[in-house]
Amino acid sequence: QQLMKLFVFDLGKKLHVDIGTNVLIVDSDTVWSRDVTFVHDDGTVTYFEVNDYQQGADCTDMDPVAFTEGITMGPPPVTKLGSNHTAGKRTRSDNTVQLDTVTPYRACRRAEYPNATGARHIAHHMLFQYDVMMHLHSTIKRAWSLPNIWQAFVKCHKLTKSRVAEYELYYSFVSFHYPERVLLKNLQNGADFMGGSSICNDHEMECCRNQNVLLKGCHNHRIEAMNTAESKVEKYHAMGEMCC
Repeated sequence: QQLMKLFVFDLGKKLHVDIGTNVLIVDSDTVWSRDVTFVHDDGTVTYFEVNDYQQGADCTDMDPVAFTEGITMGPPPVTKLGSNHTAGKRTRSDNTVQLDTVTPYRACRRAEYPNATGARHIAHHMLFQYDVMMHLHSTIKRAWSLPNIWQAFVKCHKLTKSRVAEYELYYSFVSFHYPERVLLKNLQNGADFMGGSSICNDHEMECCRNQNVLLKGCHNHRIEAMNTAESKVEKYHAMGEMCC
């Protein structure tokens, strides 16, 4: 499903549907509680980052660091030639040079980004722009010398054994190449963003609107867990983030 989102403009062409050049992708279990303007007259686009105290700022196995950065670098080098080593170039056995990443993953704290805040960009939605997406596709295909990004994704995933996150990938690319377009807004999970919940009825969503919450992610697995909970504690945990 990550790749389906990244192929949204190709899908529009296949179906002979004019979807325009700005497409808002929204996860199917998302319920909005307030209006948002995504595309602005000055050319900027609204993107959201989410802080989650449970996740913390340090990088974990859930962060798609290796894949996000590796997908725009191409295959890793087999050898380093001495003549290129001082220039920082990574040379493969066929003497081609591995590219530097143009999708740096700056969301979590690690040696390369010690001041990272830990705010991630997986917020159940993201606005994709046609020219940015086509630039991302061409960058990946060139890095891997492959005709489509599907094949590059398969190879990169096998090499990196890393989680794949399409929203983080797109955000890393647009913020690197088109920083003038990025209007970044911060959210706090459990305050003005409810990332995972089982209750999204009218009463709950009215409470969310009154608290200026952006949206709720209402997951089927939480709903099922709440309906089958055998104790109040299990039911409470299944409910997730709540506005009321």
